[in-house]
Amino acid sequence: MHSAATSPASVKHWILLGAVAFAALQFLPVGPQRSVATGPVAKALESASSTDRARVASVYASLADLIERDGGKLIPTTAVWRAIYADALRLAAGGTDLPGKYKGLDTAIEETLGQHYALDNMPIDQELAKQIAAGCRAVETQCE
Repeated sequence: MHSAATSPASVKHWILLGAVAFAALQFLPVGPQRSVATGPVAKALESASSTDRARVASVYASLADLIERDGGKLIPTTAVWRAIYADALRLAAGGTDLPGKYKGLDTAIEETLGQHYALDNMPIDQELAKQIAAGCRAVETQCE
């Protein structure tokens, strides 16, 4: 009976091949890749903690849901929306260290919202409610 013995040179090749394969695998991404948020809000929140980012994102996600579900029924005009929006921000951020913590965040948010709806006082219908919600979601997305 003849047994096939592996030569020491062959073992070295297998070890070397395994080491090279292991090293190559270290460069492959693990898990889903997170896209980096861009835009004025993302820039203003560059130094923000994940907790602060999540807090701002949740406020705007809630505002988007609110205006979209209302669709002009209880919030008939953009003037009324702005009053509700201002009150919601005072309630959401009041008692926290968020107000004034991130330089330029307020103007960055207004710039982002302004890309979706005008500052004019107008009646809110389903379409305008969707535009306002889209602006709020754009702020939310930039917080990620």
